[in-house]
Amino acid sequence: MKDLGNKSPTQEVYVNNRDIEWRKKKLEHMRQEIESGQLNAFRELLSNEVVQAICEDCGYYFRTRLLTPLATIFHMIGAAVSRDNSFQSAWHLAGQSGKSGSLAKARKRLPLGVWQALHQWTIGQIDLENSSESLWRGHRMIGVDGTCISMSETPELVERFGRCHVRHGYSRFPVARLSMAFNLKTLVILNHEVGGYTASENGLLTPMLGQLKRGDILIADRHFAGANLYAEYLASGVGFITRAHHQLRIERLEIIQVLGKGDILVKLPINAQHRKRNPLLPEGVRIRLIETTARIRGRRETFWLAASLLDPKRYPAHEIQDWYKKRWKIETLIEELKIWLGADVLRSQTAKGVLKELYARMIALNLIHWLILKAGKKHNKKIERLSVSATLRLAASYSLKISTAPAWQIPILYETLLERIASSSVPYRPNRIEPRMIKRETKHYDMLKISRAEWRSLHAVAA
Repeated sequence: MKDLGNKSPTQEVYVNNRDIEWRKKKLEHMRQEIESGQLNAFRELLSNEVVQAICEDCGYYFRTRLLTPLATIFHMIGAAVSRDNSFQSAWHLAGQSGKSGSLAKARKRLPLGVWQALHQWTIGQIDLENSSESLWRGHRMIGVDGTCISMSETPELVERFGRCHVRHGYSRFPVARLSMAFNLKTLVILNHEVGGYTASENGLLTPMLGQLKRGDILIADRHFAGANLYAEYLASGVGFITRAHHQLRIERLEIIQVLGKGDILVKLPINAQHRKRNPLLPEGVRIRLIETTARIRGRRETFWLAASLLDPKRYPAHEIQDWYKKRWKIETLIEELKIWLGADVLRSQTAKGVLKELYARMIALNLIHWLILKAGKKHNKKIERLSVSATLRLAASYSLKISTAPAWQIPILYETLLERIASSSVPYRPNRIEPRMIKRETKHYDMLKISRAEWRSLHAVAA
């Protein structure tokens, strides 16, 4: 407290009040500076008012803080689009510097429900803007697939997710199983489920079925094929197009009708063991089998597709085949999420922190594709040909320009951003295959097989 000398009590109260007002103004100035410097290219999509309204709807009320929910949310989304995908890098890109402890506490305070509501709001807005373009013959085409994500080695994460079994034992870091559903027309993540490494992709898909719309069509590989699974999809009001299971013997099935060459309607029996576990399952399901020839990893293969679209006039066989070939977009979207946005290895130390961090990266990917959808619609470009990596870099660059531009110039910069995104097209390369290999060797560091604390204790004398 300042030395007030011989000042009267009235003067002392006046000085204290003035000091408090000065501190409040300084805090407000710092708060505005933090909030105005974060990912402004996305603010036209996810505005401050939307974030505040979602926090209120979720019942999350917060005191006046330096790190508000708005700053925390864009800080975590910024970590996804930054070069090294770290929390500190997002902080520095916003022109700020601070201690990791304050940022960690801010992330911990923000409830998981707020992230879930933000994710659903983003999906709803994209679906509303692109409702007519996102349908095929009245259906949403939903690609589903699974992958794995790694994270830090902490007792809580090891207990929650477990380790994967590798050739020489168990992995050193915990691994989680992730199943996701994408809209293959808009390339937007609609839903996801996270489980331990031992959880199956089919088991994680089951709770997502109730959150899809009736009439949606799932497009998936053989991991999601099977008579019992088909019955569950149909019971949820969801159709399917999958590659037939590799153990399915077509010649043993009861053929109901021949719809065309290599196009038959059959009855697929459900195994008694599945019906014993779930008495609601029927004895069999009617499905459509379509013989398909395609080039897979450079080799020409013939296989069967299983579909719930039984009417050959409304759903021609060649269109169903084309949609299954578009399933490869799912692999590209998973690569964008894991490699470009850093979801391959998450940095949080707790289970809730991992889930929040994953939501932040999915929202970031949806915002990027939302910008692509807007740019494609405005400049009449196919969104499949617009570059996601270029959009990511342009959004980061224009965020800095918008943060320092006068208010009248912001709409012009935003329109210029969409124009630049529309001009960053990639060439059409059908049947392109690339090996998942590296051409340049990494640095020759030895593998650390113990914790860093153990290493330091063993080599303390040498250090």
